[in-house]
Amino acid sequence: MRLSPSLILFLIIASQSTAAPTTQVSFEGQIRPLLGTYCLSCHGPEKKKGDLDLSPFNNTAKVLADKDVWYDVASRLENHDMPPKKGKAKQPTDQERALLLSWIGATVGHDQVDCSKIATDETQRFYRGHVMSRRLTRAEYNNTIRDLIGLDIHPGNILPEDGAGGEGFDTVGDSLFISAIQIEKYLQAADQVLDVVVPDGTRGQGEMPPEIAEARKRILQSLPDKNTKPSAAAKTNLTNFARRAFRRPPQPTEIDRFVTVFDRAQERKLSFEASLRLALKGILISPRFLFLVEPEPEKEGVYKLGDYPLASRLSYFLWSSMPDDELFKLAEEKRLTDTETLRQQVRRMLKDPRSRALGENFGGQWLAINTIGGASRPDAKRFPEFNDLLAAAMRDEATLFVGAVLCEDHSLLDLIDSDYTFLNDRLAKHYAIPGIKGSEMRKVQLPESARASRGGLLGMGAILTSTSYPLRTSPVLRGKWVMEQILGGKVPPPPPTVPSLSTDDAKINGLTFRQRLEQHRSQPDCAACHQKMDPLGFGLENFDPVGRWRTAVAGEPVDAHGELPSGEKFSGPAELRHALMQRRQEFLRTFCRKMLGYALGRGLDRFDDCVINDCLKALEANDDHSSLLFEQIVLSVPFRYRYSKK
Repeated sequence: MRLSPSLILFLIIASQSTAAPTTQVSFEGQIRPLLGTYCLSCHGPEKKKGDLDLSPFNNTAKVLADKDVWYDVASRLENHDMPPKKGKAKQPTDQERALLLSWIGATVGHDQVDCSKIATDETQRFYRGHVMSRRLTRAEYNNTIRDLIGLDIHPGNILPEDGAGGEGFDTVGDSLFISAIQIEKYLQAADQVLDVVVPDGTRGQGEMPPEIAEARKRILQSLPDKNTKPSAAAKTNLTNFARRAFRRPPQPTEIDRFVTVFDRAQERKLSFEASLRLALKGILISPRFLFLVEPEPEKEGVYKLGDYPLASRLSYFLWSSMPDDELFKLAEEKRLTDTETLRQQVRRMLKDPRSRALGENFGGQWLAINTIGGASRPDAKRFPEFNDLLAAAMRDEATLFVGAVLCEDHSLLDLIDSDYTFLNDRLAKHYAIPGIKGSEMRKVQLPESARASRGGLLGMGAILTSTSYPLRTSPVLRGKWVMEQILGGKVPPPPPTVPSLSTDDAKINGLTFRQRLEQHRSQPDCAACHQKMDPLGFGLENFDPVGRWRTAVAGEPVDAHGELPSGEKFSGPAELRHALMQRRQEFLRTFCRKMLGYALGRGLDRFDDCVINDCLKALEANDDHSSLLFEQIVLSVPFRYRYSKK
């Protein structure tokens, strides 16, 4: 069987062997001449296209000293981006390309590090195990309050928007800074919570709705009477509340501080509930509640996380919320760090309704659709049918779909090609899919007539609308989205001197928008990136700027054909999906990387390839079922360990 260059590189890099680079291929004798034939004319001392000069690499030692360059070279060779197809560039044969890829993979495919270890300050260049303590995101704050008091009141909506970092998620600690305005908003949010459950003590419990009365019982578990002094009752309530709010047993000195707040309020003649409210507010604005803090060990070094910190890592990964009673119980019994127990908890938690947070928080950010209906909005005059209800249905379709794939243990490849989606009557009408009634989103088996166009993420209105301009589609934006979110490519910003295209798709000087784009992408400064992106976007041209199916643009038939740098041709979304399925290893690697970055809350580097490779192996052995991905991440060394320096 003849292996493709892509598969050769994947097999080499994915291998966990610690053997030295192959000695069967000589850099000076075989690789350097190939670089001279195919690369140095553009990436040598004279031209240095893309600021890349390969001429200094005249031996293996220099290659090993700058591995990042060679990872990029391998990626471009693998995707047939380089040498460029257009122009006069000479192309290597399949055998020569495979030789280059296999040598790069064998030489720099390993960092020569032990994947069972984790970062120290000295080895952080290679190991990225340290995860800084971070504050809760807005979504996590809302979910934690919900599970803490039993009411879904969204007080975190008044908090400033979170930034994104690392792999593109707001869970990255480096981007979760604290500002003065945030502190002020946390005070207001705490008041909003307490206004509901501990208002001022003047209303009788019988006057309250049942759900609020139940929330009060969670907090007011002890009340003063002839046998219980107010301070003792307050201490019981504060201890129970702090245990859940801090996601661990509180220290006696911590509780004493809050009891002191209560006692001083009592000295000012405040009522029991008013005094307790002040102490509860102290808990809700404590860094121990607002931050995911992992205790430092007594000695410097790498250590295994304790049961309580691990419970929080697990729950905020899968639920974007605090641990539940079962996780607390396992942590108290010191059983959660057991490998099989962890595996069982992952399976249990994915079946819990709270796992929908994966679709909402991971899915929404990965797909980059959270701005649809807001900052990303079609022109109201051109597309009057697009409104807030349709925008919400589009977002829900995508996040519910991602959540179903992840939490119902489907194949991850369903994300590219599936025979089901989530619709309500409004969105089904928009897609021209009959038979759907009611405003509630529900899982729908796609009719055969819609399968070719709507199966998988590429046929969803949220993605198609968010990658369009207000008046026209954008093959560039859509192609860039597929490159980055599906295939893991990196697309640099356009040169500042390149003129922008028109904002409408009407004919100009007799030329269609596609013809004008072809002229634009033929410019030397634009060709390299557009050659990769645009064909992917052209395959989606049958969808208009709001995701409806169309067969004509500006009076001309839709041209939805594309040709990839590899020479593969396709036309329309069905054939595009087929082309992407042929590159499923790239998609699965990208998806594993995204999920790992989301779980760890930090940017990744080459050391994390150890975990990603383990995930890929587990997926390959289990028909790409999503549960295996979560198990591998949770059981990985970076998830279960951390480094601390005293």
